[in-house]
Amino acid sequence: MDQGLGLEATVDRVKLPEQYARLPYLQEFYGTVAWSVRSIYTGYFGWFDGNPTNLNPLPPHEHAVKSIAQMGGKASVAEAVSSALASGDTQWALELADLLLRLDPENAEIRRAKASGLMALARQETSANGRHYYLADAKELLAETD
Repeated sequence: MDQGLGLEATVDRVKLPEQYARLPYLQEFYGTVAWSVRSIYTGYFGWFDGNPTNLNPLPPHEHAVKSIAQMGGKASVAEAVSSALASGDTQWALELADLLLRLDPENAEIRRAKASGLMALARQETSANGRHYYLADAKELLAETD
């Protein structure tokens, strides 16, 4: 933070030293280092990241409309979601799925794809809280598509 790094750059840089990260009682079973860094960072600096573009961002729906149009339309983005899931690029798949769901929250195919991605991330998550969020949201998405 003192080096002028933004929030996500700080999250990416701050890790437990290996000597501590391997200790069983410091494993990320409840929270994570990344979540704690985000909390500390926003506690000190607040919501504004210093980029004036972010002072008044587009509303999420409008951002999704424009982004999807720029990406070649809904079908192209849906294909990219499937591709990202197949290649293991799960976070990217979820971010793309969220764009589509902002425009069509009832899209069963995208809801199932997002649920699949959430379950994949849950399998990798050591934090019980993180795993629960992934699984609970996946379950909700799937329940509403049946």
